[in-house]
Amino acid sequence: MSNGHEMRWGGLAGLASLVLAVIASILLRGAPRITESTNAIASYLFFARGMIMTAVVLAAAAVVLFMWFGATLATAFRLADPNSDAPAVVLSGFAITASIGFLGVAAFGGVVQALTTHPMLLVVASIPYSALVVVRAMAGLALALPLAACAVAIARTDVFPKWAGWFTGFVAVIRVLGAITVISGAGVLAPDSVLTSYVPNALTALWLLAMSGLLVREHLPSISPQRRGAVGPA
Repeated sequence: MSNGHEMRWGGLAGLASLVLAVIASILLRGAPRITESTNAIASYLFFARGMIMTAVVLAAAAVVLFMWFGATLATAFRLADPNSDAPAVVLSGFAITASIGFLGVAAFGGVVQALTTHPMLLVVASIPYSALVVVRAMAGLALALPLAACAVAIARTDVFPKWAGWFTGFVAVIRVLGAITVISGAGVLAPDSVLTSYVPNALTALWLLAMSGLLVREHLPSISPQRRGAVGPA
């Protein structure tokens, strides 16, 4: 690429973000569902505090690296098509998603710290625990914005292979469908069910792996900034 290895670093950030997120998910694999009893939720938060706080730190770092990855994508699209609004939408979408994600992770860590420091509050542990599901749903909905913008930018610029654009658009639709299920709140469409939570997350992880791999390997067309046309009559 004509811009050196800047894109490669962004791809490495995406891969690192994915690794940290997976490790954090493994640490939280024993987390109870929001439909379980208050006693089950309180016991988990109290006895698994160490693993939870470790997962919080890892997840926060993953969010920061994810933002770096998103900024790299936006840069690639901007260099290829400086007159398009898509790169700005990509960057702002990643910023919104990262902000919601970081604040959600921080709130989860703060709630666990408060509840375990003051055990008498564990009787209401299910209230904030369930409320954070909505935050996660909103983060998923926000992520659909940069994904959709990426799909449009790929179609306009051919910076990435065509299949990447179609796959990105598909993941964006799944993220929207997964987020709006928070309205139902029961059964297989509950916000924390396998269908509405694990499937969108798995597809997003696969997308992140594929896009990061393309950036790391630098299998992109040679990007040369286009001259922006002057505004006004010719």
